[in-house]
Amino acid sequence: MNASVSHAHGLQAAGVSAEVWTASTRAEELATALRVPVFRDDAVAEPWEPLRSAAARARTRAAGPVDAVLHQGARSWAWAWAFWPTATHAVRFPNYRIRDRRLFRNWMAVSTRHAERLRSEKTLGLLTPNVAVVKNGEVQSKAKVTTTPAVPRRAFRADGRLILGALGTLEDRKGQDVLIDALADLRGRGIDAALRLGGAGGDGRADLLARAERLGVAEHIEAPGWVDAVEFLAGLDVFCLPSRSEPFGIVLIEAMAQGLPVIASDVDGPADILADGSGLLVPVGEAKALADAVAGLATDPARADRLAQAAKSRAADAYGPAAVGRSIIDAFNQFGARLIPEPRLAPSIGD
Repeated sequence: MNASVSHAHGLQAAGVSAEVWTASTRAEELATALRVPVFRDDAVAEPWEPLRSAAARARTRAAGPVDAVLHQGARSWAWAWAFWPTATHAVRFPNYRIRDRRLFRNWMAVSTRHAERLRSEKTLGLLTPNVAVVKNGEVQSKAKVTTTPAVPRRAFRADGRLILGALGTLEDRKGQDVLIDALADLRGRGIDAALRLGGAGGDGRADLLARAERLGVAEHIEAPGWVDAVEFLAGLDVFCLPSRSEPFGIVLIEAMAQGLPVIASDVDGPADILADGSGLLVPVGEAKALADAVAGLATDPARADRLAQAAKSRAADAYGPAAVGRSIIDAFNQFGARLIPEPRLAPSIGD
């Protein structure tokens, strides 16, 4: 959802007209806040329904010529190809699941390592896919400032305590257990650290809280469930993404955009995002390495501030809207679309 809006927003910033087609009311709200044209209809989430929708047919006629269509998933393949048979179609991979994405020849990965994995796969016709790397951008904070006042950021260790945070589904892949182990390590070193785990879903919450009890750090952990990302991040000192696997990690960009120092596992997406040293990368699953990285920031506020400023600059320069848009234009041109900055409509279709 966020990625579809981010891509359309980015294309506009890069000079190519774009529109989001979605069944999601949340995507519609984000797009509207960012002044991105959006067509929301429940039919969009079904393979054939838009062909029977008078509203969708009318929107198609109004759009005029379409050069490129970016699919969030495979459910839109039938109607989108029927509406725009001469356009260049590509499918985005927000995760590692291929499934019906094999129907497409043009694949968009979200990191260098992710692309390398996809190049070893085959399309449904047993052909090697065309694979390009595109960027995601964060849209939550950009959309929020258009409707509400800015959320004030917590000053680093404002009350002496170090507030760590992670945001995502509570499941093994996200590595929150490693972060709990690191918290116990930090407190054992005499560092007054606390942890906020934003997110829900998955099946790991009970196990994570039980782990915290065993390690004696349960009273220093909050797990508030799903939260407003901007408000949650504003209350942290350091953001951590200890994932065991992560194709991209858009929440990392969101944290960087808020001016937080960030620490992440050295996996696919974060390895690209932090390649310039704007954050710290640690080995996957190693709690001591994570604790060492956090301790280095906790005891050196000046270094934490330098890292926060570098993160904010990196988010704006490398993952700002225009950079996202240019990466998508380059990918489509690699696939043969020949997109150029002119007022043409290139829908970004969400599930």
